[in-house]
Amino acid sequence: MHYQLTAEIIKLSVSDYWDSAKLEWNFEYAYQSETQETCLCGHYPIRNICVIRNLENKNQTEVGNCCINKFLGIDKGNKIFESINKLKDDISKSMNAEVLEYLNDKKVITQFEYDFYTDTLRKRVLSQKQLDMREKINRKLLSFTSYESNSVFSRINLVLKWAENNKWFDAKFVESLKQNCERNGKLTEKQTLALENIISKLKIV
Repeated sequence: MHYQLTAEIIKLSVSDYWDSAKLEWNFEYAYQSETQETCLCGHYPIRNICVIRNLENKNQTEVGNCCINKFLGIDKGNKIFESINKLKDDISKSMNAEVLEYLNDKKVITQFEYDFYTDTLRKRVLSQKQLDMREKINRKLLSFTSYESNSVFSRINLVLKWAENNKWFDAKFVESLKQNCERNGKLTEKQTLALENIISKLKIV
């Protein structure tokens, strides 16, 4: 399994050597799949999946959370999946501080929501209004890390990757879709249709 993972990562990297190739990769997103998936290493089944991006050539791929920890030394998915599982059991609980920073960095939450959650992160007793706000923000995490959200990101990134080699194409609209999806965890029906029309019209595969 380790050999298959290193071979696949090297294939997608600039460097042909594992020790340097693995340093080219950066954590992008984490999501829980609704179906059982297969890791890049060949392990099946997995549901906790991390999306990583190569900083050198912009390639993107998905790796199971265990492999990304063990072989790539990237542990950002751990806290995210811990919080996801905790909130699925009880939506009124608090996510980890690291996960809150993740949502803030991705601009999934507003500055007000970030400040509110930071102030109340360790409070066990909240007013009903505060509890409602915490649950609203918690649902943003669950939405952002859903299979549906990641599917949209995959389609958007497909176009952006294609645009890198087709400089005549103005990618500003697609970039705005990505920002919108990061904020809301999904696209509207109209936005999704517009994205699919671009992919279909330009025959992007």
